[in-house]
Amino acid sequence: MSRTPRRHLALATAAVSVTLSLTACGGGDSTSASDAGTASAGVEHASAQIQAASKNPEFTFDGPSFPMRDIKGKHIFNIPNTSAVPYIVAVDKLGQEIAEKYGATWTEYTNQGTPNEWTTGIDQAISQGADVILLSQGNNPELIIPALERAKAAGIPVVVSHTYQNGAGIPDKVAGLIAAQVSAPFNESGRLSADWAIKETKGKGHILLLNSSEVPPSEGIVAAQKDELAQHCPACKVKVVNVPVADWATKIATTVQSEIQADPSLDYVLPVYDSMMIYVESGVKAAGKAGTVFTASFNGTPAVLKLMQDGQVVTMDVGESLSWLASATMDQVGRVLTGAQVVADGDEHTPLKVITRDTVDETGHPPVADKGYGDAYVAGYDALWGDPS
Repeated sequence: MSRTPRRHLALATAAVSVTLSLTACGGGDSTSASDAGTASAGVEHASAQIQAASKNPEFTFDGPSFPMRDIKGKHIFNIPNTSAVPYIVAVDKLGQEIAEKYGATWTEYTNQGTPNEWTTGIDQAISQGADVILLSQGNNPELIIPALERAKAAGIPVVVSHTYQNGAGIPDKVAGLIAAQVSAPFNESGRLSADWAIKETKGKGHILLLNSSEVPPSEGIVAAQKDELAQHCPACKVKVVNVPVADWATKIATTVQSEIQADPSLDYVLPVYDSMMIYVESGVKAAGKAGTVFTASFNGTPAVLKLMQDGQVVTMDVGESLSWLASATMDQVGRVLTGAQVVADGDEHTPLKVITRDTVDETGHPPVADKGYGDAYVAGYDALWGDPS
């Protein structure tokens, strides 16, 4: 709209024009101000969520105590989702250390993340007479029901960790085949990564969400990201692309590079899991956009935190203390092995903490699994488990 009448106030008729012009323009400015206010409110909300999640977490789990030392001599057979993801390998190693500290034997079944391999692993556990089978970090039990039925027939309980959202429960199809689970705040992690992108782009971001839909928590994480962006960043442009776990090493980098070429205004890539960011960084660099396109995600893998320390692309990780998570997993495994009361809903209150370039050095240099989150969980689980001797 022309604002010329505002500059001619000498005549009464012009004054009338000014009044009308200001009224009309005021309406237009009001709409613009409303949009700006919405964006500002979204950024304010996102910033508050990030700030609240940036503190060292407290230990709030209040399960019944039991003597963890009674797992001595027991055989734990662990089948990870895949052995190709550093995060999973790190958590399993820490779980093994706890098991061996209390006298149990741990078998790690190395695999590349296929249900056929998980099935073979369960059959090996049965043939070895394992005392418990642990499916760790995202195996989908619904894909291996016959193998789970064989484990049940052999009298071997199965524990699932880090696969289902807090409060979601175990799906009915496999509920009778799973002795216990450890759930996690997956969806909350998705909201926090979305909040980070909202804050960093000032509510105007072009954002690519990278999914791996075959992993059970992934759909919930992406849905949470989309919901957070829709509610608090209506001006954001959002696209979702799926890359299966088996294709991370070969397809993520090229996918990211292609998406940057298709949308030169792309600001952020938000993969569901942080081990994907290793390949995201490669794609961003290949597109010549390091320092312009950034990434944030979820897990707190030490190798990825090292990328944050050293590079320009990784700016935030919604971290889980890997040691804390391993302790929570072993808590449920220990309850199953000793006949203690399990945590029925699987929620051991494993926390999240936002780690940024400003705080990443708190995790070590280079980062390690048991730094940066405080140590409240150590005393917490020691009190529940008792002395290992």
